[in-house]
Amino acid sequence: MTGARSMRRAPARATIVLAACALGALAAHADTKRATRDVPKPRDLSLARIESRYATLVSRHRPDLAARYGIPPRAMRFVPLDEAGIDEHVRELRLLLQAADSLGPAEALPPEAGHRLDTLRTRVRSEIDESAPGGALRHDALLWLDIVEAAVQAPFASGSAAGCDRTRRATALLHLVPDALRGAAVLMRGAPPPDPASFEARLARLESVLRRDLPARTNACKEGRRLGEFAEADTLAAASLMEFRRSLVPGE
Repeated sequence: MTGARSMRRAPARATIVLAACALGALAAHADTKRATRDVPKPRDLSLARIESRYATLVSRHRPDLAARYGIPPRAMRFVPLDEAGIDEHVRELRLLLQAADSLGPAEALPPEAGHRLDTLRTRVRSEIDESAPGGALRHDALLWLDIVEAAVQAPFASGSAAGCDRTRRATALLHLVPDALRGAAVLMRGAPPPDPASFEARLARLESVLRRDLPARTNACKEGRRLGEFAEADTLAAASLMEFRRSLVPGE
């Protein structure tokens, strides 16, 4: 009897299992259709990846461009371009441009994606021109002051405003300013000196940012040690402006 009852129950259990499997398959199919519908077209996905890579590059090396283009602030270390790294930067930009060109004409994409592609190509080409031999990074001291100013302000645009997080990150970045300006002076070796009036005005503006604007932004930090470290780095960064001036202006 026990065996007979077991045999009768077996088909019922099998029916339940089969029904559950069928329901699971239907749900999985529905999920797959939704996922397929939500995934961007391959070209759009590639464009998004190229845009993201470019945003990473400018956030790291050209914070002035990141600010100009409205790229959201990233928790990323500033790596100033110098004689040792600028050629590699140009190579990366050319690879990005090749990737963008491989997407074909902008007219073949949906209007919004086509506009993004045209904008990306224009920006990358412009930065290649500025970075390549003979470009603005090799002779324009005012551009370098723009880069440094954007870099020192970037830590105050991201992360928590409370406590000392921004102050700590700003201190680390200020320590990079002297090396950034020394590297810039080497890249501009042999270039004509900058226009004296424009150069002095830009130096004065950046010095004001360093000595007045940035210290005021550290008010949320109440740790004496952190504030002392910031003040020391800020003083060294401001002093490096005069070193930069002496390296570019004859007789200084």
